[in-house]
Parts: sequence; C-alpha cells; structure tokens
Amino acid sequence: MAFGVLIGFGLFRAIATRPGTADAQASLEIPTPAGPAAPTQMGGGAGPGTEGGAPMLAEINELKERVRRDPADAAAWTRLGGLYQQAGMPEPAAGFYERAVALKPGDAALLNELGICYQAARRLEPALDAFERAQKADPSGWEAIYNAVITKAALRRFPEAHADLARLRKLKPDAPGLDQLEQAVLHVEREAQTPPGS
Repeated sequence: MAFGVLIGFGLFRAIATRPGTADAQASLEIPTPAGPAAPTQMGGGAGPGTEGGAPMLAEINELKERVRRDPADAAAWTRLGGLYQQAGMPEPAAGFYERAVALKPGDAALLNELGICYQAARRLEPALDAFERAQKADPSGWEAIYNAVITKAALRRFPEAHADLARLRKLKPDAPGLDQLEQAVLHVEREAQTPPGS
C-alpha cells in the first residue's frame, strides 16, 4: 500500500446530535480524514459491478481467490479493503481491513484505514477505538490523531477533541487542513450547544 496524506479536501460529513433530541442531527462539512493515498484508480473509479468497473471487478475476483487459497494473505485483504473503500462501500471495506488487522495487529496504517471505514459507516465508537490503537502502534503517526479529532467532535467529546488538536499542532503543525479542522470542531461544538429550534 502506498502511504501518504490525502492532499486536497474532499468533505467528511460528521454527525453532531443536538442535546435533548433523540434523532435530530446537524451535519457539518469538515476535512477528509487523513490517511494513505487512494488506491490506484481502476475502471474510472467505478464501483464493483458498475459499468466501467470491469478491471476493478476482475481484480476483486482475483483477490478473493487469493484469500480463499491463503486466508493469511494480509496484502490481499488490505487491497480488497482499499478497493471497496475507493468504491464508497465502507462496510465491506471495513470487513476486509478487519481481516488484515487480525493478521497484522500492530500496523498503524491499517488501523487508521479501518477507522476511516468505520467513520464513513457512522460507526463512531469502533472508529475511535481503531484510531486510538493506531496511535499506540505508532505514536508519531499524526493521521490517527487527526481522525480521532473528527470522531470525538462527532461524538460531542469536545474537551478530548481540543486536547488532541493541541497535541496534533505540536506533532505536525503543517498537517493539511489543520486550521479548517479546528474551525470545524468549534462549529460542531457551537451547534451542539445551541438549543433545538434556535
């Protein structure tokens, strides 16, 4: 897997549930999670089974055959996760990354990718657990801290999000989108403190 930072800002929709409401959700556009560069483009970025996705589908079938023959092929599980993640299918991607992480439990980059998939699937507590495990595996890896900030803000754990932001500023002051991330956290925090209907 080619590692690097996601440069340029797509948008990640974080959920900030207002206090006192069961289902009311305020969404906020905040920077894309930080992690490895996207897998090699295939089939024009089309998802599995879609028109133009034939090369991707062929690779997926080949990888599935590889893991059928050798369930301990961490590289194949990782690539499957990356392909499904690229296709916008976070749940199956997470399942493939889970298999890879089981084989390589101390791989911070894999844990970060697993967390991003959980995050995209709105499984925020498992996402945070994955990011925290990634930080333990590689304390110098700023991407997992960045992604933990996003998740903690979505979970309304604002003091922890601010503490992580301060730690991130010390560790990687030039992290892409750091100022935007901080502004997004402050915005989510204000939204969470605004009474419904205000």
